[in-house]
Amino acid sequence: MTTPTNMSTTMAEPRIRAELRIPIDAAEAPIAFEDTYPDATDLAVEMAGPAGLLATLVLPISQAREWAAELFTAVSVAYREVTGDPHAISDFELASLPPADEYNPGPGLIVHGNDTTPARARFHVEVEIEAEFLSTGGLRAGLVEALTDRFNTTKVAVSTGEATAGTVLQLPNIE
Repeated sequence: MTTPTNMSTTMAEPRIRAELRIPIDAAEAPIAFEDTYPDATDLAVEMAGPAGLLATLVLPISQAREWAAELFTAVSVAYREVTGDPHAISDFELASLPPADEYNPGPGLIVHGNDTTPARARFHVEVEIEAEFLSTGGLRAGLVEALTDRFNTTKVAVSTGEATAGTVLQLPNIE
């Protein structure tokens, strides 16, 4: 009696190194979809190029996040260097920030009211907003709206705003 043996041999997948560089039409957002639906193992990313060229990158789903993170980091750094926008951050920088809802206010008072005298607390908040162009009137209205929408406020007083840097443009009073 002979023992059957599997005569198949596993061949290494050929590795072809090639470089293809095409400009991508940045006005057309890439489209990503599962390439082998319903048993998806790959993610296909379609990108538009010049003269109607359509490029499809096929990535293993298990490595798609790493690939996307690398691309996002490279794009963010390049964008920041070209525009000087300090707000373009990488995935690494974003991941190192504490969660936005994890603000630790520290110890505070517990104020108790009753039916005739409600509990009331007053806070002094300083907000500094930075941008290329600021309109203090619009920002003031936005701050009041945000505070009154979020809290049961009885009074919100916001200063007119003061310039801490930049050139103040005095607009004529049209009244």
